[in-house]
Amino acid sequence: MLTREENEMLTRVGRGTPAGEMLRRYWMPVACAGELTDEKPIKAFRLLGENL
Repeated sequence: MLTREENEMLTRVGRGTPAGEMLRRYWMPVACAGELTDEKPIKAFRLLGENL
């Protein structure tokens, strides 16, 4: 069983956290190509606690 501190370290994914910094090193798909159109080629989304 994890301690409270270990659990926090593994589950917090905000900027500057150990898990967050590790996850930011990998590519993560966030939208399908079909969701983007010529009229709106950009889609706002929230990922790892950040509005992008």
